[in-house]
Parts: sequence; C-alpha cells; structure tokens
Amino acid sequence: MPVAGEHPPDEPSPEDRASRARERADELRERTAYLEGGGPATAETAERAQLRAEQALDRARDAHHSAAARHLNAGRAHRLAAAAHEQAALFADDTSSGAHQDAAARHRDAASQHDAAAADDAAKEAADDRRRN
Repeated sequence: MPVAGEHPPDEPSPEDRASRARERADELRERTAYLEGGGPATAETAERAQLRAEQALDRARDAHHSAAARHLNAGRAHRLAAAAHEQAALFADDTSSGAHQDAAARHRDAASQHDAAAADDAAKEAADDRRRN
C-alpha cells in the first residue's frame, strides 16, 4: 500500500500523466486548427479520432479503478484508527476516554464515507467498461 502522497509503482507518475495530457491537448489544438482551416476529414483522421476516444475512455476507467482502490485503503486506515482509539478509551481516564470514543466514531464515519466513494467509483468504472464494449 503506497504511503499518502505517493503513487503506486505500477501507475504512471503525475508528471508522466501531465506530459501525456499536454501532448493530447496539443494534438487536439492542431487538429482543430486544421479542420477550422478547411482541412478535410479522412478515413485516417476518423480512425485516429476513434482511437483517441477509446484511449480517453480507458484512462477514465483506470482513474475510477485507482480512485476506488484508494478509497478502500483509506477506509481500512480509518477503521484501524477507530480501533486504536477504542483501545485507548479502554485504558484512558474518564476525561480522555470520551475524547477517544468520539475520535473513534469520527473515524468510523470517515471509513463509511470512503466505502461509499469507493462504491461510486467502482460503478463509474463499470459504466466505462460498458461504454467501451
């Protein structure tokens, strides 16, 4: 599991993704200028546009998959933190015990929110798959 702020080693770095996004934007600007200048659409350019659309859908699906996985990891971390606070509450004095119980409840709520977000991203990934096929 990557540390907060790090990206998983099997995924492109943010810099790589940004560079590819700039290249795609440049290509789109060039294509738009070409067509606005009266350049014809050809079978080759239509094929390339279809490929770019498929690649964009693949990137969206991958992003939803990664987001869902990260939400699941965050939910697990919040549940672990809640358990730690519950343990601390058992051994704390009366004043601190309530604060630990409150913190545990906040972590459980956060875990539930991450679980819901993961389900939402998983549904979006499935929708992307349906569009692709």
